[in-house]
Amino acid sequence: MASFKKPNMSKINSQMRQLKSTTNKFEREANRALSELKSIERKAKSYQNKLRSSSIQPLTTIPSLYLGRRYEEDAAPSIHEDYEKEYDVFISHASEDKDAVARPLAEALRSNGISVWYDEFELRIGDSLRRKIDKGIANSNFGVIVISRDFIHKGWTNYELDGLITRTVNGEQVMLPIWHNVTKREVIDYSPSLADKLARNTTDFTIEEIADEIADLIHERKGS
Repeated sequence: MASFKKPNMSKINSQMRQLKSTTNKFEREANRALSELKSIERKAKSYQNKLRSSSIQPLTTIPSLYLGRRYEEDAAPSIHEDYEKEYDVFISHASEDKDAVARPLAEALRSNGISVWYDEFELRIGDSLRRKIDKGIANSNFGVIVISRDFIHKGWTNYELDGLITRTVNGEQVMLPIWHNVTKREVIDYSPSLADKLARNTTDFTIEEIADEIADLIHERKGS
């Protein structure tokens, strides 16, 4: 009859400790490699942003992006006389885009000293939606339109867009479309004139970058 050999627990424990040490070492090396990879990704994104910025014309270099006027180089615009409206910016958007674009954009613009007509800031219980929107559009110098698939199919957003286009054509306002999760083909099919207009895309710019650029443009035009 074969005899039972008692396991060498000391040896087993030693092997377990070695295995645990090897596992911990592997995890540390994996975490270090992951951290280095994230650092490389951040550097690559920063470099990509610099290349993108150098190839995209800044808003502040477009003289027509203010009240629909084109200023001649030899004629100094009377900014303070023109800039008398209650709001700097009116934000038109679909409710589905509030969390991702509209609300953070409105808050970022406010933090940059820009007066913003945004429904959550302005609308109160019992207000007439049509009247408040009409007043907001009429009393804003700059119309920001968050164009998305939801925007295209909403009745109220199209109502707002009609008002903004009317004032833009009359030279009383300027529009800046922001494309969000929408393709150029979809924008062309919706409105060829909007597709041809200077825009910013949330796939290329962060909301903070877009807000900073709009704020820089407005402050420059106001002379502040």
